[in-house]
Amino acid sequence: MKRLFVTGGTGFIGARFIPLALEAGYEVRVLTRNARAAERWKHAGVTPVHGDLLTPGPWQEEAAASEQVVHLAQPITFGGRVTHKRAVAYREQRLRMDSLLLESLKPGTVKRVLYVGGTSYYGNQGHNLVTEDSTPRPSGWGPYIAPAIEALPGYRARGLPLVEAYPGSVYGLGSWFEEYTLVPLKGGRRLFGLKETLVNKMSPIHVEDCARALLHLLEHGEVGRRYFVVDDEPVTFADLSRVAAETLGVTHRRVLLPRWLCTLALGPVLTDSLTAEALLSNARLHATGFQFRYPTIREGVPALVRQWLETRAQTR
Repeated sequence: MKRLFVTGGTGFIGARFIPLALEAGYEVRVLTRNARAAERWKHAGVTPVHGDLLTPGPWQEEAAASEQVVHLAQPITFGGRVTHKRAVAYREQRLRMDSLLLESLKPGTVKRVLYVGGTSYYGNQGHNLVTEDSTPRPSGWGPYIAPAIEALPGYRARGLPLVEAYPGSVYGLGSWFEEYTLVPLKGGRRLFGLKETLVNKMSPIHVEDCARALLHLLEHGEVGRRYFVVDDEPVTFADLSRVAAETLGVTHRRVLLPRWLCTLALGPVLTDSLTAEALLSNARLHATGFQFRYPTIREGVPALVRQWLETRAQTR
């Protein structure tokens, strides 16, 4: 069994990734600060490692002894208005997390390190199809994650076998899509949006496919390469909610807010992230042999809606 060390295992994507890794035969160790989460992991057959990515500790020895590492963790990016001060704090925390983890790894021991970044690093690319080799134009969160991403070549030069994965807009149970689309649609309420979200396209990925793709890249990704983890078809946010409404059998109604109001409520960082246009190519991911379960939102969103309705019915 290969020894796998995972950060961010309790997160939205990590919670789906870890069962897949266990099923694939990995001996999984998950870094966590939460005693309750640690107990749950034990029952699932995972070895919890107590520690905080922002604080040096014995967890670094566990990471250094692992053959495989998946770095999913990042500072919190949601909840409330994102000011410049808060975004700068995120940038500094991300750099520290990366440094404490990557500096602790031993090139002679670790065989593969999957580093999970963010597509906001590529920013607003307009109507052009973007590949991993396109010139980044960081926007939204992009300028604040750029220093961490641009530090990666230095770790590769030190001998770390890094593979980079960049998920697009990930949707699934427990995500923004459930809270801001499914719940209001089911309740007969209008959806709020910006004019740009009706026309600007982004690149989505179902959370189950995202987790499957990360495991696939851990095993088949080429060291030194970068991969977009997105499905086959860029869409608008309005397309996502429209397919959800059709599946639910409800009317799709939207209220468009002025950009200045969104900026006032959420801050410029989140507003720029929501309105950026990014048509990302998944050709490089396809070339590794990865097969999508939900190649577009036409398959993924109806499956998610059905799962969401079943979950609601079971909890009542």
